[in-house]
Amino acid sequence: MAHLENMRYRKQPGASAVYDDATVISGISTSSTSTPVAHDNGYYDNGPPLSEAGLGYNYEKKDLDYVSHTAMPQHPGSVDRSPRLRISKHQWMTLGIIVIIAAYVRLWRLSNPANVVFDEVHFGKFAGKYINGTYFFDVHPPLAKMMFAAVGKISGYDGVFDFKSIGLDYVAAGVPYVGMRLLPAFLGLAMVPITYISLAALGHAGDACALGALLVVFENALLTQSRLILLDSALIFFTGVTVMFWSLFFTESHRPFSSRWWTYLLLTGINMGNALSCKWVGLFLVATVGIWTIKDLWEKLGDLNITPRQYVKHFLARAFALIVVPITVYLFWFQIHFMVLHKSGDGNAFMSPEFQNTLDGVNLGHTPRDVYYGSRVRIRHDATNAGYLHSHLSNYETGSKQQQITLYGFRDDNNYWVLTRTHSAEEKYANSSDPTALQQIKDGDIVRLLHWKTHRRLHSHNERPPVTTNDYQNEVTGYGWEGFKGDSNDHWRVQILESDPSVPESKKKLMSIHSKFRLIHTNQHCALFSNRKKLPKWGHEQVEVTCMKSAKFPKTLWRIETNVNDKIPAGAPLAEYKRPGLIAKVMEATAVMWRVNNGLTKSHPYESRPHTWPWMRRGMAYWGSGNRGIYLLGTPILWWLSFVTVVLFAGLQVVLFLRDCRGMRDRLMGIRERYFDSIGFLSIGWLLHWVPFFLMGRQLFLHHYLPALWIALLSFVGTLDLFTRRMSRRVRQALMIGLLLITIRMYFQYSHLAYGTTWTRQGCERSKWLGSWNYDCKRYVDLNIKPSTSHVDVPTPTHLVTPNIGGAPLVITANHDDPPEAEHFDPLEHENKLNEPAPRIDHDKLNSDAQRLNKDKIRSATTAGEQNEVTAPNPAHVDENFVGADAGNPAAANSVPANNE
Repeated sequence: MAHLENMRYRKQPGASAVYDDATVISGISTSSTSTPVAHDNGYYDNGPPLSEAGLGYNYEKKDLDYVSHTAMPQHPGSVDRSPRLRISKHQWMTLGIIVIIAAYVRLWRLSNPANVVFDEVHFGKFAGKYINGTYFFDVHPPLAKMMFAAVGKISGYDGVFDFKSIGLDYVAAGVPYVGMRLLPAFLGLAMVPITYISLAALGHAGDACALGALLVVFENALLTQSRLILLDSALIFFTGVTVMFWSLFFTESHRPFSSRWWTYLLLTGINMGNALSCKWVGLFLVATVGIWTIKDLWEKLGDLNITPRQYVKHFLARAFALIVVPITVYLFWFQIHFMVLHKSGDGNAFMSPEFQNTLDGVNLGHTPRDVYYGSRVRIRHDATNAGYLHSHLSNYETGSKQQQITLYGFRDDNNYWVLTRTHSAEEKYANSSDPTALQQIKDGDIVRLLHWKTHRRLHSHNERPPVTTNDYQNEVTGYGWEGFKGDSNDHWRVQILESDPSVPESKKKLMSIHSKFRLIHTNQHCALFSNRKKLPKWGHEQVEVTCMKSAKFPKTLWRIETNVNDKIPAGAPLAEYKRPGLIAKVMEATAVMWRVNNGLTKSHPYESRPHTWPWMRRGMAYWGSGNRGIYLLGTPILWWLSFVTVVLFAGLQVVLFLRDCRGMRDRLMGIRERYFDSIGFLSIGWLLHWVPFFLMGRQLFLHHYLPALWIALLSFVGTLDLFTRRMSRRVRQALMIGLLLITIRMYFQYSHLAYGTTWTRQGCERSKWLGSWNYDCKRYVDLNIKPSTSHVDVPTPTHLVTPNIGGAPLVITANHDDPPEAEHFDPLEHENKLNEPAPRIDHDKLNSDAQRLNKDKIRSATTAGEQNEVTAPNPAHVDENFVGADAGNPAAANSVPANNE
C-alpha cells in the first residue's frame, strides 16, 4: 500500500490511469520535470513511445490494477501533472490536411443531382413554411428544420417552391438548393475534427485519432446523408459535439468547478438539448450521458477524499447542466418555432382549439358559458380535433341506411344541434309552475339531440357502422322527421369527465368549452365515439362517428364550442378558449408528435428492421434518373468491424468478470482500465442508440442507425489503438494504413451511389457483396454491348430496341424482379389524410335532392298509414322506451329497411 500511495495512482473515466511519475498520457500531454529516454524498441523509460502525429501513448504499470479514484492533492510549488488536452502545431497541421481532404470529399459535385431527393420533399417544404410563417406539423422537433430555413433564406429561397415530389427540377424553379445542401455538408465536414478531438480526449494516440478522422471522411453512408437536405446530419453533428465535450469534461475531472470544467459540462448539456431538438433519437444520447453520470457519481460516493458537501455540489452541478440545461434548450427552440410559425396553416388540424387560438387568422371567439335545455350548440370532438358533430340530408349506403352522422371540419349550420329533454321529461316540465324558465343541463341528465337543419335526432341501435364493423361498435344515425316524438334510442346520458379547475361548477353543470363530457346511449350502453376513420365517397369523405361499448376514454370526449339560446339574458357569463403558455404548447406538440410517430406503420419498399443494420443487410434508394442513382449504403468493412468491436467488448467483460470471481485479476496487457472507460462508454452509447429501435413498431430505415454507426467507429478505432500498443511501430502503422487503404478503395467503389454519378453495369454488379443490396445495376451502361453500324429501326412506344453485339435488334422488356425505384412515401400522408378537413359539399344541391327524396318517403308512409289505419296504434300511447323498430310512427318502419334493433 505504501508503494501505491507513493505512486499516487489516479484513474478517471474517459482517460487512462495517471501516475505522478508519468509524463505523457495518450492524446494528452502533461507537464513533468522528468525527460523520457528513447530506446531502439520504441519504448521509453519515463514515458510512452510517441506517434508520428505527436501524441504519446503509454502503458499502465504492470504491477498495478484498479484502485480508488482519488483526486491528486495539489501542493504549493508542485508541478501540475494533470492531463489537459494540448494539441501541438504538428497535430493541428495533420488535422488541417485531413479536413481539406474531407472538404473535397463532402463538397464535390454537391449540386448533383439538381432534383428533389428522398425526404427533401419534406424538409425543403418545411423550410418554405418557416420562411412564410405558416404553421405546419411534423413528427420531429424543430431545430434542424429551422436551420435549413435560415440557410435557405440567406441563400435566396422565397418559400414558394413546394418540393412536392422526388425528381422535381431545382434549376428550372430557381431554387438555391446548393446553398441549402451546404448546411448538412459542413455539418458532416465538422464531424471530422470532432472525431479527432473526441478520440484524443478519450485518451487515444495521435495516429489512432488521425485514422478515426479519415475513416469518417471516407465512410459512404455518412457521406451520402451529409449531401442532402435531411435532418440526420444535424442530429449526428450535435451527437458528436456532445460526446466530444463530455470526453473533454472528464479531462478536467481533477479540477472540479474550474472554468474549463464548467465550460465543458455546460456545453455538453447545451448540445445534448440541441440533439434532442433535432430528433427524438437525442433521447438515446441523454440516456448514454446519464448512465455514465450515474457511474461517475457512484465512484465519487465511495471516495473518502470527497466530503459530503463537495459531493452535493457535484450532484447539483450535473443535475443543472445535464437536466435543466437540455430541457431549457429544448423549450427555447420550440419558442422560436412558435414565434416564427405564427400564421394559421395546414398544421392546425393536428392541434387543439386552445393551441389554434394562438395563431394569426384563427378567432374562435367567445360564447355563453352555461348550457340550457333548448340551446343550439356546436359540439367538437376533443381527442381528434377532426371537427364538429355533423349531419346532412344524405343516408348511409349500408346498415340501416338512415341519415349520416359524421365529423366535419368546417363550421356551417349542419353542425348545430338542439339539446332537448326526453318526451316524458318534456311533458312533466310543461306542467311545472314555470315552463318557460331556463334549466341548465347537469351531469347525469338524459338528453336528446335534435339536428337543427334536418330535424333528425341523434340515434343509435344494434347495427354495425359502415367502416368500423367490429361487434362492439354500433351505428349512429339521424332518425325521425319534423313532428316525430322519437323513441328511447334517441336518449343519451351526459357524463362530465373533465372540467376547468378555474370554474369548479363545470364539473357538475354542463358548460361551453369548460366541460368535457361523454354521451352514453341509455339502451346500448355505448359512448359516442370517433377515431378519425373516414367514410367513402358516398359519405363525402367525412369522419365516421360510432357508438362504442367499453370505449377508450380520450376518443369519447366532446366539448360544446358554440352555444346559442335567445333566452339567455344579456350579461350572462361567457366562455372562450384560453391561450396556452409555452410549456403547455410544447407538451401538446410533443404528445401529438408521439402519437403520430407511433402511427407511422404503413409499409415501405425500403424499410428495414434494427437487427439488419449492423451488418447492413440492405440499403435504401433515394433517387434515380436515367443511368444515375443515389442509394444509401455504407462502407461494408467499417460497419462489420465496428459491430465486431462492440460485441468483442461485451464478450471480454463477461470473461473478465468470471475470471475476477475466481480471483484472477487480468490486466489485459495493462490496458484494462482505459479499455473499460473509453470503449465501455462508447459501447454503452452504441447499445443505447440501437436497442431502443427494437421496441418501435413504426417504419424504420437504415439511416436511423447512423448515430450508432459513428459511435461504433470510435469504439473500433479506440480498440485498435489499445490492442496494438505492444506491437512494433511498423506493424501497428502497417495495420492502420492497410485499413485506411481498403476503406478508400471501397469509397471509390461505392461513391457512385453517394454522388449519383454514372457507373458501369459490370462495376455495379461486382460491388454487390450481398444479394440483398438491391440497387438497380441495369440502369448503368453495359460495357459488353457495343454500338452497331447496321441500321436499326426506330422502336415503337411499347418496346425498347437497342443494338445487340451482333448487330441484330435486341428487345428489352420490363423485368418485374427489378428492385423498386426510389419511391416518395410521405410518412405523414396517412396522418394528414385523417386530419385534413373533409371536402366542402354543395349543401344546396344536397338539400334539394334530399328534400325530394324525403317528400317521396313521407308520401309513401302516408299512403301506407291510410291503408293500415284500422290496425295502426295510437302514437300517443306508444311506449317511448320501446326497443325495436323505431317507435312513434310504425309506417316509418316500412319506409326503411328493418334494422334488427
